[in-house]
Amino acid sequence: ARLAWHRIPQEVRNVVIKKGGPEDGTTSPMRPLPGGARMYPETDIPSFSLTGEEWQEIVDNLPMSDDDRKTRMQQFDISQDQASQILARQLDDAYIDHISDLPHKGLATLILENDTANPQLLANVLRAKESGHLSRESMNEIVTALLGSNPTPEEIAAYAENNGYKPADVADLASIVESIIAERIDFVKERGMGAMGPLMGVVMQAAAGADGKQVSALLREAIQKAIE
Repeated sequence: ARLAWHRIPQEVRNVVIKKGGPEDGTTSPMRPLPGGARMYPETDIPSFSLTGEEWQEIVDNLPMSDDDRKTRMQQFDISQDQASQILARQLDDAYIDHISDLPHKGLATLILENDTANPQLLANVLRAKESGHLSRESMNEIVTALLGSNPTPEEIAAYAENNGYKPADVADLASIVESIIAERIDFVKERGMGAMGPLMGVVMQAAAGADGKQVSALLREAIQKAIE
């Protein structure tokens, strides 16, 4: 009671419950609260001392903290949202191990869209795409088709060509765009640049495997010429 007058005792207390007695919240002391050290040291594990070198080795090999991983991702040219998603899904090690000479945003997008696939497969698919062997739009389909295997970029390029994923030649693609514009010239003159959206799908269907970005650029140029 004298101790409690000056400060709250640091102890564990037991609620007193007596049969037939009132439940008035009366408590009694049980044991002091444990301090910084354990109250009951482990008895079956012998203690041992570490040398300075051993301690330093442990410190040098500690896992990276979340802040360290976040800082590490800042060196790559990707959006903050991409970096946050890669960290949240614990894909940062796979991303960094395979980025090499690949486009930062391209690999980030591919990994996030196929987070259960082998990262090496994703890197090789992107490498084949960067070499012009397949279109951007076909990458996820090719990844799905090749899941469980680990083909080289050359083998992926061959697969793309054999299955219609190889991008159309620029000259052929330009010819397809011009042909479609000529067939729908009245629609183009009526809608102007508003014809871009509807015709984009038509061109992509006619030029299977074409790169969407390339189609968009050629189609925009062709429409501008037609309405001048």
